[in-house]
Amino acid sequence: MEPTQKQERRYRRTEALILNGLTTLLQQKSIKEITVRELADLVDINRSTFYLHYTDIYDLLEQTEQRLLKQFTDAVNEKFSANLGPNEFFQFLDCTFTILAENAPLCAALMGPNGDIAFLRTIEKLMHEKGMQALRAFTPRELPEQDLQYALSYFLAGCMGLVNAWLKNGCPEPPTHMAEIAMLLLREGISGMHI
Repeated sequence: MEPTQKQERRYRRTEALILNGLTTLLQQKSIKEITVRELADLVDINRSTFYLHYTDIYDLLEQTEQRLLKQFTDAVNEKFSANLGPNEFFQFLDCTFTILAENAPLCAALMGPNGDIAFLRTIEKLMHEKGMQALRAFTPRELPEQDLQYALSYFLAGCMGLVNAWLKNGCPEPPTHMAEIAMLLLREGISGMHI
């Protein structure tokens, strides 16, 4: 039997409640310390309702991270092309900061001290792979590959710091402004690299 629109809305609303509860708890403690009972009590649902959606807390975290990762992967696949240029890269940065803003409390929790370091490494790996392509579009062709690797590591660490500070501040500036800052820092950094 097909679920009705009302049932689907209720299902999505419950999932949103559960996600908000997870986000709140991750700001206070590690995933190992969070129990289904505690989460259910926080969002005022029965534990059986939680289990209709997820098998356990780790399943909730994994599914949440996979949905967020898909948004980033879709942005990469949509914005990166073989002939990547500055405009396309700016659009990618703008899209990335928009995703972060739309998921700000969750992203702040995942990047915080109780977050999932494995998830952050997955995001960094995705950005590293595409970052090489982006940096090649901005740097002189004669720049040695190892220097490009160092530059990419430097820029990725800087971008993670930029994102972290922005999220901690509650994302007061619009995503486009943050993309402009990231683009400016990238351009200025690369312009200083000489062969």
